[in-house]
Amino acid sequence: MSPAQRHMTRAAPSASGGFTSATVSVCGLRLHLRQRLDPAGTAPVWLLLHGLAVSHRYLMPTAAALPGSVYVPDLPGFGLSGKPVRVLTAEQHAEVIATWMDAADLSGVHVLGNSFGCQIAVELAIRRPDLIASLILVGPTVDPAASTPGAQIRRWTHDMLSEDPHQIPMIVADVRDAGPRRILRTLAHAVGHHIERRIPLVRAPILILRGQHDRIVPAGWVARAASLARTARTVEVPDAAHNAVTTAGSVVAAQAAVFAATHTAVETTKEPPLDDRRMPVEHTTSAEQARRLTEQVLRDWNMTERTGDVLLVVTELVQNVTRHTDDGGELHLHRQDDAVLIEVTDTNPQPPRLKAPSRAEPGGRGLLIVAATARRWGNRPARWAGRAGKIVWAEIARRLPD
Repeated sequence: MSPAQRHMTRAAPSASGGFTSATVSVCGLRLHLRQRLDPAGTAPVWLLLHGLAVSHRYLMPTAAALPGSVYVPDLPGFGLSGKPVRVLTAEQHAEVIATWMDAADLSGVHVLGNSFGCQIAVELAIRRPDLIASLILVGPTVDPAASTPGAQIRRWTHDMLSEDPHQIPMIVADVRDAGPRRILRTLAHAVGHHIERRIPLVRAPILILRGQHDRIVPAGWVARAASLARTARTVEVPDAAHNAVTTAGSVVAAQAAVFAATHTAVETTKEPPLDDRRMPVEHTTSAEQARRLTEQVLRDWNMTERTGDVLLVVTELVQNVTRHTDDGGELHLHRQDDAVLIEVTDTNPQPPRLKAPSRAEPGGRGLLIVAATARRWGNRPARWAGRAGKIVWAEIARRLPD
């Protein structure tokens, strides 16, 4: 880092390099962010998300080199943000950021994350694709080959041997602000997140950057992560390690700017076709969430005649995914001329089987309900999260036959 870059890492809350500090309340939490606003409002808008144990500080060399408006929040519990008692997961951090973006009227944003920040960026893109133009993931964690806290700590220790020692005062300040309890619990959330199962759900284009000497994120994992994405490319940052956003900020920013220029908000955040709606399904997805989306879609389509039957089938199929699979899946609703087609994708390749109900067991009647309600239903093979799986579908006629 240059002396000017080192100054920017420790300037907050004072103004420096065009950046100022702001503090807002989001979801009952105090959120600090560094921001530089483009007065013309025509250049790209950027959101930078920091990694585990650190803060906005180490992202400032990249933030300063980006064009346009740039927002760099301290995640709850880190940096100069409030310190809630609960330690947030990647999913909960994404919800906080999405709520703040709604309040700030931000959409079509290019999101750049580093390390654990990549996991939050992916969750944000899954939950709110309308907010995202593209994702730039710098050193995305966690490599499935080292998905334990001990393995990550060992890799981090090795990586520090390749990092610029000028980062040490900044890292010490960040660790002091967060505290060891929060860092260790966030690390536990990070290794339990399974980003490899989430990347296939992202619709936005992805650029994955990796420092040449990154010991936490090996090249093989980067290649695999890119292969899981719908649209992705990879670039290696020469002479950098895991914290490329700090030690090679100008290179990271230049790569991100070129990528963003080819993926505008108009191209990447447009809504799915009117006749199709999709929703990711995971273990934390409740049947109530799926029903709420379905009810809204049926109202939008003016197809409410058989809302109860559609909701019944959606509930059964979504619960099968959350109860019986490891990697989640997707709920897809498609409008036909005279019917609603419900498709649920999962990573269990075994086809569903109708079973005769047992008086001794209260469950096991889900598919019987689907078969009795749908005009037609079935299944077909499909791949999900890089694994063999299936799609179970059911077609609900718009109106009951006379």
